[in-house]
Amino acid sequence: MNFAKRIYYSFIFILIFSTVITIAGINGFQRLAPFVNTLNSSNTESLYYAEQMLSSISVKKDLKTFESNLNKAKNNITEKGEKEAVDKIADNYLPAFKGNKKVEEETINEITALSKINRLAMEQAGLRAKKTQTVGIWIIIFPSIFIWIIGFTLMARLKRTFIKPMQELNDVIFDYNNGNRMRRCPSYTVSKDLQKLYDGINRILDEK
Repeated sequence: MNFAKRIYYSFIFILIFSTVITIAGINGFQRLAPFVNTLNSSNTESLYYAEQMLSSISVKKDLKTFESNLNKAKNNITEKGEKEAVDKIADNYLPAFKGNKKVEEETINEITALSKINRLAMEQAGLRAKKTQTVGIWIIIFPSIFIWIIGFTLMARLKRTFIKPMQELNDVIFDYNNGNRMRRCPSYTVSKDLQKLYDGINRILDEK
């Protein structure tokens, strides 16, 4: 029957639409990684400045390059503990460059601590992004699964309570019009209202 096909097609459209929305949502969360990389750019810069300072003080003994990267690090503080590490580096680097080995060792340790702070922040941001991505994907998937379950349940119920009874009614009338005068609607159906309709059709056919 055409109306049955239209109902089925409507349900199928809803399920397909739900699936498309789910796929689009998953793709959106999968694009979260580049966004996180952008957020980590400040940590990457601080890490680079720390590496340059470490190279300048321990290998090249280049005071000018060291001070340039120290100033850049001061202007790029984003994580807890960075300011304290940068301040200690700023307080100690001059004696370190003048040959004070103890202060030089302490300064190198503070630069290493600065690097560690930013590396840890980048790792934590990556883990948070991965967790958010996973949770977000499941948040999208679960409603889609629920919609599919509801859709199939409704389709099965609709078929049992409406489409099959209407198909039976259509077949009875079709057979009657094509010479089968004995066929009648069943004496029992799942709906009282449909049963009343069946009984009414049977009475009409009996009177002919």
